[in-house]
Amino acid sequence: MGYPGFHSWRNGELFGMQASLDIGLDDVVCSSGSWDSCTSTTSHNCGHYEDVHLTCLSEDYTGEDMFTLVNEAGVPGQNSGLLLYYGNTVCDDGFSDNSAIAICREMGYPGFHSWRNGQLFEIQVSLDIGLDDVVCSSGSWDSCTSTTSHNCGHYEDVHLTCLSEDYTGEDMFTLVNEAGVPGQNSGLLLYYGNTVCDDGFSDNSAIAICREMGYPGFHSWRNGELFGMQASLDIGLDDVVCSSGSWDSCTSTTSHNCGHGEDVHLNCVPEVSADVFTIVNEAGEDGQGRGLLLYNGQTVCDDGFSDNSAIAICGLVGYDGFDSWRNGQFFDIQANLEIGLDDVICSSGSWDSCTSTTSHNCGHGEDVSCTSTTSHNCGHGEDVH
Repeated sequence: MGYPGFHSWRNGELFGMQASLDIGLDDVVCSSGSWDSCTSTTSHNCGHYEDVHLTCLSEDYTGEDMFTLVNEAGVPGQNSGLLLYYGNTVCDDGFSDNSAIAICREMGYPGFHSWRNGQLFEIQVSLDIGLDDVVCSSGSWDSCTSTTSHNCGHYEDVHLTCLSEDYTGEDMFTLVNEAGVPGQNSGLLLYYGNTVCDDGFSDNSAIAICREMGYPGFHSWRNGELFGMQASLDIGLDDVVCSSGSWDSCTSTTSHNCGHGEDVHLNCVPEVSADVFTIVNEAGEDGQGRGLLLYNGQTVCDDGFSDNSAIAICGLVGYDGFDSWRNGQFFDIQANLEIGLDDVICSSGSWDSCTSTTSHNCGHGEDVSCTSTTSHNCGHGEDVH
């Protein structure tokens, strides 16, 4: 009919004149928003109480008012408040972090901070519930399905806080010391100023979050109520489940069932440099590229270790590659050292392709020793004149 989209639809025998009309179309099933995707029939088994009433978007609709956020007085214009869909509230059935991201982006914000449900404003009782079952498979509105019918009460209305338009992403995660001061690579992990629960948290979660903060990886993580100031904070994130060391692979929720004894403390690797890995001789001194491999002064277990791991690490400490690597307890000094790294799995000869963990199930008989190579395998008899 030339309209850009629809506002809402319902059924019912709402007009007296319906009784004088025939029912002309039934079973209108569409696989997309294009009429070419639709099937229908002119036969029916319906009554007029099933007639469709439809409200289309006006021709000059720009999309600016599909979603709005209003304060307790019903005034729009801020990035936080009661979520409205064409002036009606949104029920939380099916609502998720993906739904929040998609809607915030639809309103022009870069993402969301948090969302919750509840009858928090008096104005809610005067509004209709306009949208339900907002299920989104990603953070794009195109991936979402929803319905304008509902089975909700206003205590299920969604309140949403979007990231401000000038948000740069610098403060999503921070690490703070016992005084709450940020700026170091180790400490209590905060998500927008709130703690992170350890449910679902793994080494992949730690790697992904450290990388999101600009660090190349993580050293270790633990849980616990270690700082007195934790009790004064809210728990802001839970179920951080990551299938890899990239934040794009992670899912999480801002609701939780945790106590501060489950807060995550994280130690990120400050930078990948030549002194993260060292190769030492039997006296614990510089082995000139040949000897026991150490990570921050601790041995490296051979679980998952491969030629790719050796190439990546030798390249990191300034060598062109590796000649060989082996495992075993060859030096007396090994017995006095902790095992600091395990499961060093690299998909290529670049350290960026590697994952690892600081927890282990190893003995020193699995310590890695290696021999690095320089850029040639020649003697001076091969010098060119």
